[in-house]
Amino acid sequence: MTYSQRFPRMAALLAACLLLSLLPGCGDHWRPHTRREVLAYAAEQFPGEHVIVAKDFTDPPPDSGKPSSERIWDCWFADLPDVVFHVGSRRFTGHPAPVMDYSLYHDRDRVFWDHYIEQYRAGVDPLSLWDTAADGDLDFRFSSMADVPQAAEQLRAFYSWFQTQPHAGRPRYASIALDGLPLPAGYPIVRRTSLNIPSASIADPRASFHDPAGMEELCAGMLKTYYTFYRLPCPDFSQEELEAFAHASWDWAWTEGESRATVPHLSQNGQAVPVELFSGIGVVPQAGSGLQFSCLSYGGLFEVLVRLGLEPEGGPEAFTVTGADGAFYEFSYRFTDTDGDGSCWHYMRDGEPVQHTAADGIPALRIASDEFQAITGLTFHKPGT
Repeated sequence: MTYSQRFPRMAALLAACLLLSLLPGCGDHWRPHTRREVLAYAAEQFPGEHVIVAKDFTDPPPDSGKPSSERIWDCWFADLPDVVFHVGSRRFTGHPAPVMDYSLYHDRDRVFWDHYIEQYRAGVDPLSLWDTAADGDLDFRFSSMADVPQAAEQLRAFYSWFQTQPHAGRPRYASIALDGLPLPAGYPIVRRTSLNIPSASIADPRASFHDPAGMEELCAGMLKTYYTFYRLPCPDFSQEELEAFAHASWDWAWTEGESRATVPHLSQNGQAVPVELFSGIGVVPQAGSGLQFSCLSYGGLFEVLVRLGLEPEGGPEAFTVTGADGAFYEFSYRFTDTDGDGSCWHYMRDGEPVQHTAADGIPALRIASDEFQAITGLTFHKPGT
């Protein structure tokens, strides 16, 4: 082999050695941690606490038949030895760069959260209106305000108790969610939000923080949003309350968040449409994208048609109308079909069913859709045109 033939191989070998020599410097810790390092980590994470770390670590079960390089130590507080949490040394492999780094973590918060929920339910209050989700969060589902005050008080009392328990750590969130209603309460309608105690929110990146003290107000707002979007009567609130909420909550969406006299990008016979035409009608901007991808419910469409003078017959839940295009339309929240595991909606045009999928599986139409413009006679032009 000539020198010129050996040189590329030698260069590749030298490059590989150089890369390997750099790997430890790419991360803070390139090998599994020792017990001494775990003790230092525990002292840093729990200052002033007496944490005992088991002498020997354990290996987690093999992942897909491959042995794990992770090390896990049992740990406990000296004054509460029956509650065992864990500190682990876990490997992180960078991508696409071949970085290998071990980091330490602990599960004290989750272990003590589960421990104290069990203790509270067994000896203080069963939290009868709250379930525990798979991730450990408390979960309250509701379709009316009937149980909300009691659920809110249960949550307030539990969080107050939890904060006084030794080594409790950061509490997990509690979720409130609409459930059991006649029409979908999922996206684009907000159906779930999260609660926690104020002291836990200081360094938490989750933006959906709410104080449990405002739980009743949050639940009321979620229900009002649902009923005003579909324009259905609500047993928990008067029509006057719903109307006031609708005007306060929905009008901004038609102006795309700005104070304008007309609805941007929407016109009739070449003239801009005054925003008052849609006042109090629920429209949901999808993912903040504006009217171009927003939708309104069949009930909202009914109210638009009334205000346009097209004289639909029926009510928000079921009606017929001769559209601006001369076709005869029938809309109903009962016009459902089975689509896989869920339901989808259709409407009738001149006696023929029209299946639509543009509104994420809810009985609604997009403002910018051809169907909406044909029925109403309103014209939507894309922003910037």
